[in-house]
Amino acid sequence: MKSSSSKSLLKCTISAALLILTIATVVIWIAAGQLAQPTRRPLQDYQRDWFLHPNAHGILLSSEQCDYGRVPCLLVAPDAEAKPGNRGVVLRGQLAKMGSKLLPYGQTRGILVLLHGRNGRKEDLLPVAERFAAAGFKCVIPDLPAHGDSPVNHVRFSADSFERDIAVHVLEDARRFFHEPDAPAGIWGLSMGGAFAIHAVSDAPNQWRAMIIVSSFDTLQGVVEDKLSPLPAILSGSFSTALAHLTQYRGGSDLHLVRPDLWASHITLPVFIAHGDSDPLISLNHGRRLFEAFPGPDKTWTIVPGADHYNILVTDMPLYARMSAWLAVYFR
Repeated sequence: MKSSSSKSLLKCTISAALLILTIATVVIWIAAGQLAQPTRRPLQDYQRDWFLHPNAHGILLSSEQCDYGRVPCLLVAPDAEAKPGNRGVVLRGQLAKMGSKLLPYGQTRGILVLLHGRNGRKEDLLPVAERFAAAGFKCVIPDLPAHGDSPVNHVRFSADSFERDIAVHVLEDARRFFHEPDAPAGIWGLSMGGAFAIHAVSDAPNQWRAMIIVSSFDTLQGVVEDKLSPLPAILSGSFSTALAHLTQYRGGSDLHLVRPDLWASHITLPVFIAHGDSDPLISLNHGRRLFEAFPGPDKTWTIVPGADHYNILVTDMPLYARMSAWLAVYFR
């Protein structure tokens, strides 16, 4: 009887272990797929309204194919014949109270490249572009690889030559589109877009006047390890290694190569970094370590109280006004 019971217990233990291993493998496989090829969000009805009524937002809006047709882009400029939209009115009022010099509506200081986050698309940043247009900037917003309408199926968080050149190439296209070949430029990146922005500036620092990074990270591997930290150490380490290999196998990047902290170590131009203190996806510590990686003396660290990863741009803090006033200093 004891032998039979021991065998049954052993079989149950092995079966349970195999089941757990199978579930873990499936979960890691799905997670790797989401890192390499995120689920694309469709265009929303409210976003279509921007194309139907751009003047209601005080902007001129054009949809183009940038970077030799490889990168769908939106090009946004303030419409001098229209009034600012509601967002622009609020922003200009905040800037006036801060004592920041306002240009007549329609005049611009330069061009901003705006880079969205993972699972985002270029149209998500139209409210951002409306505000920056009101502050005196033209904008170009690309779909990053494997997002929106991009014809590319996989994303590597800018850790290859094509991806790290996207920002410079769309800037060149924007300068041609706006007939401003010498327009000064800045770059703004959200979350994953921050990694793209940092790599782009590291490779071509002379193209840019200033950079703003919102809710981004120092190392992608570190963010992944944070998500696995509730597991026992022996499991989290194994899962982390498996996820890194499977992400690369599924067409994504080697997670260890996505190192915005290393790319930042070569950048000395002005940088503004904002991070929410309640961000559950990318902890405040990752944002702070990224900030500390920049060696230049002209850098600004801003904590947004109560902000998580998804509402950081719409809290009570006038973050757009702070970003716009900060940018204006470098675009005189």
